[in-house]
Amino acid sequence: METGITFYIVEDDETDFDYISRAIREIQPDLTIRRFLHGAALLSHLQTITPESFPSLIMLDFFMPVLDGLKTLQLLKSNESFQQIPVVMWSGSSRPEDISQAYRLGARAFHTKPVLFEDWQEQLQTTLRYWLKTVELPHLAES
Repeated sequence: METGITFYIVEDDETDFDYISRAIREIQPDLTIRRFLHGAALLSHLQTITPESFPSLIMLDFFMPVLDGLKTLQLLKSNESFQQIPVVMWSGSSRPEDISQAYRLGARAFHTKPVLFEDWQEQLQTTLRYWLKTVELPHLAES
């Protein structure tokens, strides 16, 4: 695996974040994870860093306080500086209209949150394999 890969996880739920971060660390221990509790915190942070410091991937919760996932996604994709950052949406909802709207706004994938930690591990293993081994991430391609 290439070094310097950072994933931003935008997740307000402590249990879900714990599952995500534990599963990622078990699968890919050298991956850097940075957490944000809502979309406003993510967007504020992105405004303060250079493109070279942008994350390789953003994992974005659908339902959050302050600024929800869809509005955050819309703002990310409407900003030319952030458009290239791939965004994967996570939600407890599997409503077709939520999924469709996420893709319309620019999500690269949409996952329904599992309940059990073992299911998180399996889902994240597939996700990490895809984003770290199958495709080229735009930020890393420019390095």
